[in-house]
Amino acid sequence: MSIEENATNLLIALYNKENEAGRRAYEGHEVSSLIELTPDDINDAVEFLADRDLIERLNWMGTHPYMFGQIELNAKGRHIYQELLKSENVTDSRKAESDIVAKQPLAAGSPYGFSDEDWEYTQMKINDSQKLIVVMGYQFESEYYNSEKLTSAIKNQFENVLRKWNSDPKTNKFELDFVKLGAGYGEHLFNQIARDIISSDIAIFETSDLNPNVMLELGVALTWGKRVLPIKLKGQKKPPSDISGQTWADYLNDGEFVNENHDEQLYRMIERAIQKKTKGM
Repeated sequence: MSIEENATNLLIALYNKENEAGRRAYEGHEVSSLIELTPDDINDAVEFLADRDLIERLNWMGTHPYMFGQIELNAKGRHIYQELLKSENVTDSRKAESDIVAKQPLAAGSPYGFSDEDWEYTQMKINDSQKLIVVMGYQFESEYYNSEKLTSAIKNQFENVLRKWNSDPKTNKFELDFVKLGAGYGEHLFNQIARDIISSDIAIFETSDLNPNVMLELGVALTWGKRVLPIKLKGQKKPPSDISGQTWADYLNDGEFVNENHDEQLYRMIERAIQKKTKGM
């Protein structure tokens, strides 16, 4: 197996053991009892996870053949385990899981990095099985739209479509948690924005102004594999560098979308988001 696969299997083993015996640190010989790998392979897997801040690692002398003293899963590692459960690639699930772990250096989304409190917050929100979390990023003062009217219109659309979803007796019932992303980019505020995006099921971004902060938020959402809906006022240009695979939805001044099938498409987006959300529960 590759280092990525060994690291992924180690993360899963640590999480499963934690569920059985509670949270604690494990020394090298204990790790070897959790996963059938050579000491060298264990060392590589531990280094791989530690580099991605998915475990806490303590080092001291006299631990040969292991290159660490103890390791313990941290809040970010637990969060990534939840992401593994939601992996949608059914044709090659092992590779999909390994890819999720391997991409973590690029996935923090914040130049300042997250604390354990940030990761615990995102894990708590993601594990809420009764809420569909939709976030919206936009320029607060725009020459193209009234931000209060637009966000209200978007929220109402999601409420209406979710009401239709909940009316089906065969479906799990969900409450909408609609979050307007905060303005400004101090360290703590941007961490809040990033963790709101990471916690979300669907992310909407208004791009008519080509606001760089909104583009940054959109990038965080794409990095974390969120379902993204970029929107713009009809007649406004798309960003100069197109974002591969994204569908841009045009709307009129009152927030009404041009595509007559918009409600149906929104329903399908919610359906897929809920399917992904419930897969790991």
